[in-house]
Amino acid sequence: MHINIPQNSKVLQYLSGTKTGMPAFAAWNSVPDPYYGCGCHPDIVERLWDRIGPALPKNGRCLIHGTPALAHPKSGVILALGIGTQYGLRLTTSLADEAIRAGAKKENIWSDGSRMNIQDTLGNDWFFGCWSSNESAWCRTVYDWMEHSP
Repeated sequence: MHINIPQNSKVLQYLSGTKTGMPAFAAWNSVPDPYYGCGCHPDIVERLWDRIGPALPKNGRCLIHGTPALAHPKSGVILALGIGTQYGLRLTTSLADEAIRAGAKKENIWSDGSRMNIQDTLGNDWFFGCWSSNESAWCRTVYDWMEHSP
């Protein structure tokens, strides 16, 4: 899958600085234990791959610089990403207000007190997930949008 596209530039830049020596893209099952061995809490990996991912028409599970993610198989656009004990979702502008009402956030405060604004780090279309039952549908909406965009 070709992921070196403009829509992914900030995500790839962020991840390349966190995990050196990992390929930019790899199959989800290319490592011995992706649920426990890729730097994300296993609940986050399960949320992405087993709860949100099945809503997609084609399997989007992958590793981006060794990090569990969902990507659109045709366009290569990264749709969701594990970030340690959190996860990020790429959303269309039309979904942003609904996601915020459901609890999605732009900023996270980590256990060490540091802050991360996901939109500054990954792009304006990213939000921290909120364990909403609507996230599968949101991800599917973005997937479908990518399917029909040039």
